[in-house]
Amino acid sequence: MTSTERDPVLGARRSARALALRRAHDVLVLDDGSEACPEPLWLRVRERARHAARLRVVMLGAGREEGTDGTPAQDGGPGRATGRPGDASGGAPAVERRVATSLPVSLVALDDTVVLVARPGRTRAVTDRDAVAALRALAESEWDRARPDGDALAPSEDTLLRLLAEGKTDTAVAVRLGVSPRTVRRHAAGLMGRLGATSRFEAGVRAAQRGWIRMTDR
Repeated sequence: MTSTERDPVLGARRSARALALRRAHDVLVLDDGSEACPEPLWLRVRERARHAARLRVVMLGAGREEGTDGTPAQDGGPGRATGRPGDASGGAPAVERRVATSLPVSLVALDDTVVLVARPGRTRAVTDRDAVAALRALAESEWDRARPDGDALAPSEDTLLRLLAEGKTDTAVAVRLGVSPRTVRRHAAGLMGRLGATSRFEAGVRAAQRGWIRMTDR
């Protein structure tokens, strides 16, 4: 994007929005992926933010794709974009990234002064102190609720843990996930190992304690 092009959220490179981003020391992005722009919002923010800024990002995605049998793939899943988050090469700030199963809105919070609320086809720059405080609190809440990207579960793992915690049999879980009971047992053992659990029920409880799953989701 050249200096004459206007970003739908961040504005032109010499706009007031872009200037506020370049000056910000603490940048928090909620990116629900609803934009039509081919490049993710958080990457565009990273490109324009100051090198010394703290840049945190919450995006949608399980962190890994699933294979055809419902098992998680190793690389390249949803939420992974070109380049490694946390890599500050090229003068861009390091990125702290987390993933969430849902987000209420896309926004860019710049310190405690400006929040850019991004909606399809329209962006609002919020500067009212009370409104900024409320939106910032919302963004911080979503950050606290989200999981670190490398610690994220694939959707099938989330469902598997919840079903196991509910006491479902291997056969019932297999039917729900569309896999074989043998696959269920293999993945259950792997998840128990990740959680340091000695039983399936304990694995579900520990996963809930970590915020991986919500036991109220039935």
